[in-house]
Amino acid sequence: MKKQLSIILLFFCFGILKSQTVEYRTVNFTQTLFPKKTLPANIKNYNVTVTTPYLKDDSSFRKIAEEKYQKDLVDFPNVIKAAEKYYTDVTMVEYNRKVAESKEKYKLESEQFNKMSTLERLALIEQKPVLRIPEKPYYSAPQPPRIETINTSDVIIFNPETLAKSYIKLNGFGDGTDGIQIKIDFKGFEYIEPVATIVNVENYNPQTKEKFFTKQTQFVTKYRHPTTVQVTADNKNLVSGVFQGTNEYQIKNSSSKPTRIYLERQEVETIMNSINNFLNDQYGYTKLTRYAIIYFVKNRKGEYDDIEKARDFAISGYKNYTEHQEEALKDIANAIAIWEKTITEVNYDDNKARIDEKVGTAILKNLIFSTIMTNDFEKANKYLTEFKSLRLSYDDKQFADNHEKMAADLKSRFEGK
Repeated sequence: MKKQLSIILLFFCFGILKSQTVEYRTVNFTQTLFPKKTLPANIKNYNVTVTTPYLKDDSSFRKIAEEKYQKDLVDFPNVIKAAEKYYTDVTMVEYNRKVAESKEKYKLESEQFNKMSTLERLALIEQKPVLRIPEKPYYSAPQPPRIETINTSDVIIFNPETLAKSYIKLNGFGDGTDGIQIKIDFKGFEYIEPVATIVNVENYNPQTKEKFFTKQTQFVTKYRHPTTVQVTADNKNLVSGVFQGTNEYQIKNSSSKPTRIYLERQEVETIMNSINNFLNDQYGYTKLTRYAIIYFVKNRKGEYDDIEKARDFAISGYKNYTEHQEEALKDIANAIAIWEKTITEVNYDDNKARIDEKVGTAILKNLIFSTIMTNDFEKANKYLTEFKSLRLSYDDKQFADNHEKMAADLKSRFEGK
């Protein structure tokens, strides 16, 4: 029995020793994407013109406030005279009348009090008449005129130049009027008043672990802000027309009635951001942060020296990818060569093989990412096809889907450069 147990333990330990441990290192780097539509090399600058139906600034309000202030200054002496006259003819006249009334009242009450007997007066001594003269009003001179504070909270103000400089940044190009000409024209905000509806909202009671529904008022608001975009370069029209989606009504569901002015301001900023993304996707050289995950096998006894060497090449390559791409691509190419040789050994059905299913899957991931980053899309497609034929986990399926999309996008950019 002991002998059998020893044999079992021996095989168990042998299995542990043969089990490969896949590890990984992450290296982040910056990749500059080629535009989808590469422009001629002589075009190096861009200029943006924005047109809106809104006020450029608050100068018109300040002008009104200044005009009112100047008018008030001219009229101020008359205001002082009117205030003094009102004080003399109204306030003081009213005051004197009240004083006379108080004295008359005191006189009458005193006469009645004095007609009482001594005993009666002693009994009512605390109610003895008292002369109460009202306090004389104070003359308060009018304050000199001041420029009124401008309240623009209910007004939309967008400076077209500020909009252009704040939101449109074409990566890889400088400012100048001798390159790409971009014209953005906001046609006007269209708004349909919110419609209130009653909806059932699902809730959950953690105590009873039951769902229940409550009725809630929901506001449905529709709005749109048609905006045209025109892009020209070398006197050629590249883009012209209503920008994507701006001519279609947006629908907003909210539990409270939205404010039109807030939606309108927000929509202008949203559209400007969308146009900036579109322009950079089409013509700009966008810098994108990538995360290279380099898989390798824990090298216990030198059995995986080749994979370890490929790891070192890859790490060096991705670290230099941003600043020294020529050298970086050589290192990544060296890593690819090692991985390609290693993957020929893979045995997906033997978990005791040096390159078993777990290691083979990891190496394929390395090859897929690295061939995409070195613009070898034919190989990338080959390794993706091989990868998708394996027994994949949910995460691996997501990996395949994401990298297929990445490869397709970068391939179209690379071929159109």
